[in-house]
Amino acid sequence: MEILRNLYRRRLRTGLTVLGIAVGILAFTVMGAMAEKFNRLIAGGEAYFANRIAIHSTGGALRLNLLGPEDIEVMKRTPGVRHVETHIMMALDETAGFELAPRFLVGINLPNFARAQLIGDEAARLRLARGGWWRPGDRQVAVLGSAVAHKMKLDVGDTLHARGRDFTVVGVLQETLSLPDGWALIPEEDARELLLEGSALLREMGLDGVWTNAYALIEPGMGEALTDQLAHSLRRGYLLHSPEQLAKAAGTASNVLNTAILGSGAIAVIVGSLAVVNTMFFAVGERTREIGIKKAIGAGRWAILREFLAESVLIGLMGGLLGLGLAAGLIAVLNGYAAQEGTPVFLLTPRLALGALGFATVLGGVAGAWPAWRAANLDPVEALRAI
Repeated sequence: MEILRNLYRRRLRTGLTVLGIAVGILAFTVMGAMAEKFNRLIAGGEAYFANRIAIHSTGGALRLNLLGPEDIEVMKRTPGVRHVETHIMMALDETAGFELAPRFLVGINLPNFARAQLIGDEAARLRLARGGWWRPGDRQVAVLGSAVAHKMKLDVGDTLHARGRDFTVVGVLQETLSLPDGWALIPEEDARELLLEGSALLREMGLDGVWTNAYALIEPGMGEALTDQLAHSLRRGYLLHSPEQLAKAAGTASNVLNTAILGSGAIAVIVGSLAVVNTMFFAVGERTREIGIKKAIGAGRWAILREFLAESVLIGLMGGLLGLGLAAGLIAVLNGYAAQEGTPVFLLTPRLALGALGFATVLGGVAGAWPAWRAANLDPVEALRAI
């Protein structure tokens, strides 16, 4: 109780110190929540693309460089390639502008897709949250990724309106924190019709066995070698990305964000430390005579040290609680706006919350150690002479 009374006596200075720590913890927590979400996305992407070489067609809007049956056969015959998964991918809404999380219509051949799921890594498998898959021969049906279902407010039995056509939603996938969250999977035949509708040239050329994307499922550890081999075996103009390349790009992005987190942590340390040190030095100066009296009646150095350390730790804890509360509110608001695009960008985990709170508490204790040591080592005679 005495500690609380001491803090209350200088409540304005205490409040400003708590606020200073709170601002630092607010920045630290918000940036940390962004990093948590981003790192989950990276982990999900690495899991999905592990042991997969991504092959993308080029050619822009004319679609003149699509993957054909001969390309798929070249991949299948390549030693080390276990299976080739084919997609026909296009923007879900051809009129949409920039999207934070792009959404795609993805045409799949269900048996081909199912085989890829069975032989692919366990962590990369797409699982249904509700509903089911379509039956062979079904048309104008769709299975939605979690982000598409959330963004468009669709569920099993609803109708997906995409690129001038209607698709009955028969299933919704579990969240993967990866690209498939933004997919609307439809039968390959429907996707190919949409692809050909968008290009009179393709229709005139009679291209009915083409794909925009393929994924070569490969033996572990062969990503770079097989990517180079396929780059020489396939026709020019395709973009190939090995699992190692994708992991390196993701790692670079993660390092940039984590550096920003360290920067916000440094700001929290500087602002919070200066505020605590300043407050506790003022406290020692104001209570010099009080410290002398306590020492004169028998209080030891450790008792004085513990008292001032307890005050600084409590200031750090209060700043941490306030900063964490402000961060949680701000994150909720920002995620509310981001969810309108189907992609909340912050993830406040218990680990992060406890880490921020512990960080603020330790910061208070460490920053208050010097003033507390000075108070504990005051000469009682000199202290009693203080006015």
